[in-house]
Amino acid sequence: MTALPAALRVEAAFARHKRIAMGVSGGKDSTAAAFLLRPHWDRIRFYHLSTGDLLPEVVSVVEKLRGILPNLTVVHSDIHAAIAANGLPSDLVPHSAHPLGQAMGEGPRLVSRYDCCFANLMDPIYQRIRRDGNTLLIRGTKRADMRRLPMRSGEILDGIELLLPLEGWSNVEVMEYLREVGAPVSTAYQHFRDLPECATCSAWWGEGRAAYLRERHPQLFHVYQARMAAVLEVVGPAVAAMGRELKVLGEA
Repeated sequence: MTALPAALRVEAAFARHKRIAMGVSGGKDSTAAAFLLRPHWDRIRFYHLSTGDLLPEVVSVVEKLRGILPNLTVVHSDIHAAIAANGLPSDLVPHSAHPLGQAMGEGPRLVSRYDCCFANLMDPIYQRIRRDGNTLLIRGTKRADMRRLPMRSGEILDGIELLLPLEGWSNVEVMEYLREVGAPVSTAYQHFRDLPECATCSAWWGEGRAAYLRERHPQLFHVYQARMAAVLEVVGPAVAAMGRELKVLGEA
């Protein structure tokens, strides 16, 4: 069967559902998807998740969207409380941070990047969308963002169908479209390809936040610096041990 054109897929999805939700992060993709669906705004309930650690530039875009979108529900989580309770997120999690390592008192606790993101970003907004009775969820996710999409348009989870109107778009197409329609765009895209979900997150090391925060947001930079130092203190011994083993292997 030939795939339906994107516009027809959107119309067909809207015809199947009465309660429709869309997540807007303040980033380029969800903003572009929202403006693309402007003819349907009267049927969409928009949701934004704030962890309490957003870049000021993202907060500015979200505030502009609150004045544009007909309804926007802000869902709150508390990343700082989560860190205090569960440990800092990290891209590397050594044995000392594992539950068994914790039981033996081997060192401070860390959590993996995806565990932290799920608990404080993905799940809170998804559970709110479910509680509100929505059966169609629209997201700005694109194939260009990852090697493999966890879910594609039309797939259903927990009775909620997923719709990705930008699934086949490139980043260049997204930025061109935002300029074309005059949608708000974060100035942070002058530095980032994709905006950080949390400004001072101690994981996602490839985002290049250190230089940006040092230049634009010194107070956030000092928080980030302290968190990364704390992670290094936990991860460092395991990395050093691996380095010693690799040195011997290289000499063999």
